[in-house]
Amino acid sequence: MSGDITLAGGAGEYMESATVVSWSAGVGDPVKAGEVVVVVETAKAATEIEAERDGILVEILTPEGAEVGIGAVLGRIADSLPAPAPQAAAQLPVPAPDMPVAPAGPASATIAGEAGRRISISPLARRLARQAGLDPAGLTGSGPGGRIKSRDVERALREQGPVPAAVTAAPARPVSAIPATTAAPLVLIHGFGANAAAWNMLRPHLDGGRQVLTPELPGHGRAAALSRPSLDDLAEAVLAQIEASGARECDLVGHSLGGAVAAVLSGNLSVRVRSLTLIAPAGLGPEIDGAFLAGFLAAGTPESLQPWLERLVGDAATLPRGYAQAVLRERERFGVGAAQAELAQSLFPDGTQALRIAADLERFTGPLKVIWGRGDRIIPQGHQSDLPGHAACHRLAGTGHMPHIEASALVARLVMQNLRSAEPN
Repeated sequence: MSGDITLAGGAGEYMESATVVSWSAGVGDPVKAGEVVVVVETAKAATEIEAERDGILVEILTPEGAEVGIGAVLGRIADSLPAPAPQAAAQLPVPAPDMPVAPAGPASATIAGEAGRRISISPLARRLARQAGLDPAGLTGSGPGGRIKSRDVERALREQGPVPAAVTAAPARPVSAIPATTAAPLVLIHGFGANAAAWNMLRPHLDGGRQVLTPELPGHGRAAALSRPSLDDLAEAVLAQIEASGARECDLVGHSLGGAVAAVLSGNLSVRVRSLTLIAPAGLGPEIDGAFLAGFLAAGTPESLQPWLERLVGDAATLPRGYAQAVLRERERFGVGAAQAELAQSLFPDGTQALRIAADLERFTGPLKVIWGRGDRIIPQGHQSDLPGHAACHRLAGTGHMPHIEASALVARLVMQNLRSAEPN
């Protein structure tokens, strides 16, 4: 037995068509009745469409970015996946082009060293070591349990002398040498407590021809939590998702904690960052609304969560409908509540920011734009005083901590301006 996921007329008043913004489940994923499976954008607002029955998402008929009319079938849910015939294997659904493809291997790998010793090393560190001709057995890991990370390889390279060309050649390749069909993707990194869907309001306003990647921070959405979270580890996990897309360079946009992650990634040696746009970034000063963090994490009902979510914006009416319910559903479905509480304790102990990105931004020489809401009650806009002199600052009236939701069209325009300034003349 199967059931259709349909764009009903009730999804938006006076609506004639809608654009599919994001799927929250992939083909083969189990879904439950009442869970949001797809978000569409109408002329009036973003609308969540829920599954009407339990089952497996067996087919996605309208990919992200497609415009559909009332009554269109977006996908199908069944009791189980059909067994594909061998000759039809090539026709199986593939991931949408604007979503990061999961790496073939785990987030960290274990390889055999000399005398049978097991070496724990991340995929990125392993690739950098191989390119540089370094034996992982000779490296000292700084990650949990001695895991070797990319920064350990980079430190070893600095200690031995100039970085080999093999390690830096790909990221440093000029933009003009890349064919137009492989233009640098735009990478959007969400903030604390959110997921990839945080960009649903912004994406329709971006230039349609550019590939968009929306990686998720560990402990958020579908991304597995880290055993001992740190800002560097968050950045490495996001970098692995970007690398999995095949990108050699990219433009980064980060909100709040995602802004701090983007700042750290701006100096990586694997994927060259052309431009950096930060929205109310964390890491520029010690102050943060500790009461919000505590209240957000402790809330267990939509009624208790709603007041804390309203602190995120200048006008509560700009919050997407059902936002509180969606946050709680994600906690229940993926069990991210404990991971986010641990992350908050690590990065924001006692309601204080323990992370610093000023030095990362000083070192970044590409186009740098920072956007802040004048009514931000979570992170003070006064932290802009710690920005380097080459940063362009924009303070938006009537917005709080979520300008990309509250003033999505304006923020998209500023993002695209920054991207174009990184293009060759």
